[in-house]
Amino acid sequence: MTGAPKKRSVEILRELEGGPRGIYSGALGYWDVGGGGDWSVVIRSCFKLDPTYEVALSPKEHHEEWTLGAGGAITALSDRESEWEEMLLKLRSVLRIFGAETDSS
Repeated sequence: MTGAPKKRSVEILRELEGGPRGIYSGALGYWDVGGGGDWSVVIRSCFKLDPTYEVALSPKEHHEEWTLGAGGAITALSDRESEWEEMLLKLRSVLRIFGAETDSS
């Protein structure tokens, strides 16, 4: 999910984004013992890390941390404002599930 040519795309993204992307996209699927399977490309994701590895909190505190990834496909023919708005629209739909207030403007 970086573009082409890959090496230069990754260099540009590192310059623009200022930090690591983390997990947000990739292939997700399975193979079965008969040699079949099913695969999809994940372009938006939301996941919770295993609480076994979270920092211990006092018994009265409850803490869940979710990671949400969203992005868009920018091409030479893309309108960057439209791509940005599309990404926000898709992001807001997931944020509402968590009760987060989103600016719809």
